[in-house]
Amino acid sequence: MRMSIPAYICLGLGVFFVAFTYALGRDTQFLLKTLPMLLVLLGVPLALSFMNRRHTDQVDLGDYKYFKIKDLPSIRAGEPVRIRGTIKSASMKWLNRPNFRISDGTGEIGVFMFWAPREDINPGDKVEAAGSLRVGPTKKQNIWGIKMAKI
Repeated sequence: MRMSIPAYICLGLGVFFVAFTYALGRDTQFLLKTLPMLLVLLGVPLALSFMNRRHTDQVDLGDYKYFKIKDLPSIRAGEPVRIRGTIKSASMKWLNRPNFRISDGTGEIGVFMFWAPREDINPGDKVEAAGSLRVGPTKKQNIWGIKMAKI
């Protein structure tokens, strides 16, 4: 399970301020009140990550119809789709909401994941992705990804 960089920063700042305040006063009652709060800062992102992964494990790629990227413009927005291709670029991995550009030889499309895939996916990896087709504000099609796996 992974936490996002902002979650690590919040946890680190919380630990720093609690340690700094305790060092100034040495009040054990203060620690008894703040340590559960720090555990919440650690536990909530981990629990959400666990729930997202559990949901991903229940998704069956066979329920999504396979399409070539060149065929996607003829499909209406909101349709569940599955594509296979090679990762051209990856961004926003630090936020646990990665965005990928996938090419299958017939075209290229963006896949915006709701949560980080179970595997570490990098440019050059061959993947299979499933999600729903969406049209952005620039009228460009993207896939809002539910599941992605290396093949």
